[in-house]
Amino acid sequence: MELRSALSFGQERIWLLEKLMPQRPVHNIAIAYELVGPLDRAALARAFQAVIGRHAPLRTSFHDVDGRPYAVIHDESPPVMEVMKLSSPGELAERVDAAVQDVFDISRSPLLRAILFELGPQRHALVVIVHHIVADGWSTAVLFDDLSDAYVAFRDGADWSPPALPITFARHVVRERQAAREGKWHEDLAYWRNLLQDAPPLFSLPGARPRPARPTQLAHEVVRRLDDAAALHAFAKERHVSPAMLMAAAWAATLSRHSGQSDIMLGMPVSGRDRPELNHLIGLFMNVLPLRIKVTPEWTFAELVEHIRNTMLSALAHRHLPFAALVSELGVERSLAYSPVFQVLFNHATRSPQPFADAVELECRRLPVAAKLVQTDLELAVVDAPDGATTMGLACSADIYDEHLPGLLLDHMTTLLRDGIAAPDTRVDRLRLLDEAQRSRLTALCAPPAAPIPDVGTALDLVVAQLAATPQAPAVTDRRATLTYEELGRAAAKLAQRFRAHGVGTGSVVAVHVDRSIEALVAMLASWQVGAAYLPVDPSYPRRRVEFVLRDAGASAIVSVRGATADYLDTLGVPVLLVEDVADASSGPTVGATLTGCPGSSPSDLAYLIYTSGSTGEPKGVEVPHRGVVNFLNSMAHRPGMTADDVVLALTSPSFDISVLELFLPLTVGARIVIASAEDARDPQRLTGLIEEHGVTVMQATPVTWQQVAELAPPTMRLRLALCGGEALARSLANRLGELADEVWNMYGPTETTVWSLVSRVEPAPEGTTVPIGRPIDNTSAWVLDPEGQVLPAGIAGELCIGGAGVAIGYRGRPELTDERFVAGPPETGGDRLYRTGDLVRLRGDGEFEFLGRADSQVKLRGYRIELEEVATLLRRHPRVKDAVVVVRDDGDSDPRLVAYVVPR
Repeated sequence: MELRSALSFGQERIWLLEKLMPQRPVHNIAIAYELVGPLDRAALARAFQAVIGRHAPLRTSFHDVDGRPYAVIHDESPPVMEVMKLSSPGELAERVDAAVQDVFDISRSPLLRAILFELGPQRHALVVIVHHIVADGWSTAVLFDDLSDAYVAFRDGADWSPPALPITFARHVVRERQAAREGKWHEDLAYWRNLLQDAPPLFSLPGARPRPARPTQLAHEVVRRLDDAAALHAFAKERHVSPAMLMAAAWAATLSRHSGQSDIMLGMPVSGRDRPELNHLIGLFMNVLPLRIKVTPEWTFAELVEHIRNTMLSALAHRHLPFAALVSELGVERSLAYSPVFQVLFNHATRSPQPFADAVELECRRLPVAAKLVQTDLELAVVDAPDGATTMGLACSADIYDEHLPGLLLDHMTTLLRDGIAAPDTRVDRLRLLDEAQRSRLTALCAPPAAPIPDVGTALDLVVAQLAATPQAPAVTDRRATLTYEELGRAAAKLAQRFRAHGVGTGSVVAVHVDRSIEALVAMLASWQVGAAYLPVDPSYPRRRVEFVLRDAGASAIVSVRGATADYLDTLGVPVLLVEDVADASSGPTVGATLTGCPGSSPSDLAYLIYTSGSTGEPKGVEVPHRGVVNFLNSMAHRPGMTADDVVLALTSPSFDISVLELFLPLTVGARIVIASAEDARDPQRLTGLIEEHGVTVMQATPVTWQQVAELAPPTMRLRLALCGGEALARSLANRLGELADEVWNMYGPTETTVWSLVSRVEPAPEGTTVPIGRPIDNTSAWVLDPEGQVLPAGIAGELCIGGAGVAIGYRGRPELTDERFVAGPPETGGDRLYRTGDLVRLRGDGEFEFLGRADSQVKLRGYRIELEEVATLLRRHPRVKDAVVVVRDDGDSDPRLVAYVVPR
């Protein structure tokens, strides 16, 4: 005879999830044991059937009529134990994993499977899988207790006659439904409504990917053993708290430190067995309580533990309202993308199955087994074993988090817990997250060992060495001419002589008012030849900006080309020199030759001065010395790497510092430069034609330019290196570039640290995954610091600060601003001078840095740094503008732009 029954609130929620996301074993509960010794298989099979006969939920199936679910309790169950013989011990893990992943059909009973793997004459592995809709964690202990008793009885030839169960699960459901109808949970509901008012709806950690609309529920999982569990239990006893409260405090504090949030929502599974008569039943009695934990940074660890004690006790006092009923009453917006109310689970288990306790001839050992699936974003399970050991298993959603996260969180939580127990009066935000070994590993990631730097004085010396090695090799090409290395050197030397005639020398600044061309490159090399720094000034800049930059930099000379010289340049009181025909360089000295009265430069002298956007309404000049350029070029020659066989496209305006790579790195390795004109750079069709015409092998560009090239690239176009930088690289574009180039590299670096400071070779990856900005280049350090200047461990967002050989001298004529942005590092950095980038990043578990955004109003658009406040400040100076706000607006057409909103007077 079959009986119909209603579902409990918890069963109803699981039934709904099974309907919405079928064919997923997310609700499978799996337990596995290795059994060594003489095993009576027949007795074990009978024991399983007897246990199923005793507990009706194991004989229950689930159905619905017009979308309303109901349960059917069957009188009997077919045999559930299957015996499988394995050909080799190595096959076990694969078979167990397959068994755990096998999906139940909840409309068919029984919702329990048992597989006995034969590993040898007296060695077996027993795997039991039961569906969560008919059992909870406590139920598995009941299951194995009964299974042990029944097995021993049947093995000894006796009957198994346990005491009758005082109540059935179906009767429990009737009572639950009756309590709901009679309003017995009104007080609990009022408590939860008040507690959850204005609670944060979603929790996420830095670096989380967007949640998919239909999550896969796949998980990354890590298990750690807590070595000093005895100290934990002793501390808990001393403070009159449970070990669960202590672990929850460490977990919440760790999450707060990682997320930067002080309002943390945790879901805590609790037993719904609030009456002794329920303790020996198998069924879904588990409830989940939302814990709202306020992690106040100024609190001590002891105060946090006390807060969590009170929070837990209050929650337990109102535990009778089923979570599913609470969600329904609150009217929480439902989504398959995330769980309601909380997305982080904390489960502290105190009872675990002990199979065959009376079968002394069998040695039982628990085997690790997991479904590798999660129902929430983060699930921490803490288990206190009978031997006093404590293990922690953390699973995180593979949809939104990377595989390194669970290990990082557990390591940090363990150290924080140990520190909190040892010094409970320490503020929560001061508790250590890293032990000494972990801190040493962090230092090795942030400050890799030093690499050799060429024993040369300046960047010009690198070029001169290559010029001597390959004088007749083609060096540079533009739309009008091609120069060999020797001809380029002679053209630069010729212009350098004119510089000397006008008094330009060591310490001078030469303004290069020339767009992309051979002439611009010649002017830069000539500046270095006389010991001067070059100052790139884009001819398209407004007159007001050009005048400010020339005046602020104290330029000694202005270089321009015939036909492109602005009339007002002659009125500035600075000599204007026109670059003559560069092709007329067949004789005379070459660059690097000693000029009379010109001592040249040293590594600490300026190589170039570039002006970037400023928040005060005025640009600021970044002073970059030769030592930084030499280190940069040497590092780039090795990683990503460039050789004499390469043809490099110089696409970038000289006023943008990434042009340093395009114009000078090829000249240090013997490669050829192809300079794109301003018209080429603006027209993607012309650009792709130029690449194919000259057989370009290396190209560097911003994401916006790469997107345009990728859309027009012919099938025949193939690069060796695609270098992308200047702004965030989207995964979709990174994958597309992988189809155009043998290697794709993401490049990151502010002007203040000499072009690129971190680089990363990009491998294909699924859409939605973040493209990292990489690891430090040679002789460069990268640190993530908190607002107080302390080093943060991997996983935690903070400001990226860069040190090492590439750090600039500072801002020209701005000592206060220099002191603000160029600072002494904390002790872990060895007191290294660091540049505060203002970029928010985190160090991933794999050692790669990941860009998260800006800490201020600065943006990057088409590779250019723009201070939004500078633009707004200039707009406010207009007599008809009262106020202005400037933003970057992206209408989804892959063409973001600056938009200003003004309040007229």
